[in-house]
Formats: sequence, C-alpha cells, structure tokens
Amino acid sequence: MRIYPLEPQGAAEGTALMTGPVTLQDLSRTPRFGLKGRGTVSFLQSQGYDVPEVNNIANGVLRLGREEAVVLNHPGDLRAAWEAAEAPKGYYSWREETWAMMHLSGPHLFDLMAKICPVNLGEGAFAQGEIAQTRVGYVEAVTWRDDRNGPGFSVLLDISATAFFANAVATAAGEFERETA
Repeated sequence: MRIYPLEPQGAAEGTALMTGPVTLQDLSRTPRFGLKGRGTVSFLQSQGYDVPEVNNIANGVLRLGREEAVVLNHPGDLRAAWEAAEAPKGYYSWREETWAMMHLSGPHLFDLMAKICPVNLGEGAFAQGEIAQTRVGYVEAVTWRDDRNGPGFSVLLDISATAFFANAVATAAGEFERETA
C-alpha cells in the first residue's frame, strides 16, 4: 500500500489544502503509467491508445515529448502488457512514485495562475487539451486545462515539493480571500 504525501504518515501530513476563491485538491492517487524512450508511442498505439501531438493531452494520454507519454487512469493490465511486450517499448519512468498530482479550480483560478505561472494560461490563450511544461507555484511542473468539473488545471510536480506547492498556492491566493472578506 502506497502512502501519499498528504495522507497520514506522509511527508506532507498536516499541510492544509486551499479552499474558497481557489481550491486545491490532491489527486495523487490517480493511477499514472509513464513511458519514455524509443518505442513508447508505438507500444501505446498497439494497446489501442490514440497518442496526441507533443504537449497535448487526449483521452488520458499526456504526450510530453517525441517518445515520452503518461497515461492517466490506465487499466491495471497496461503495465503487464508493457512488461510482456518485446522491445522497443520505451522504459518505465516512475510517474506514480515520483510525481504528485494536484488540481486547481475556483472563481479566482485564472487570476491565481497568472500569479504563479510564467506561461499565459488565460482562457483565450491556453486551450483544453494543451500541456505546459513550466513552473507552477515556484516548482517545475506539467500542467493542463482539466475542466471536468468547471474550469480547472491539473498539475504534476515532484512529490517531494507537495507541501511547498500547497503553501505557495495558499500564499498566492491569500489576496483573493481578503477581497471576499
């Protein structure tokens, strides 16, 4: 059984997640299977995945490079199929073990993202399905529009920076709380 950073006994246990004008949710339990290297795309296609262009996400497949992808919410047999496949098939890139997955939403979402990310992620500039590999909340991250429950962004970041990221979001969003008070 894995222990994720914000859970009891996790490295970031007790770190509060922002709610209100901006909401931060921990999605680190989301299954992720990452591959990179020669054969990655052809392996995923052989398993029935439509692999989008680089820096795009489609149907749960994040394409991070020419031969690098992360599959979200994959069936458990994807890893078994990869282990059984003959090379070239890419190599496993430890995305569940090394990345936290967070989700940002709320009425001040775009104001917050303008403060904590150097890339223009505004509604007209950054579309659903696009990926930015940049800094978010002072941490190297992969982010994309994730509007399943209204406007939002999902963020993958180094798992060791989970508490720092949550605190950076809360600090940056503090002004929005004062505006609504």
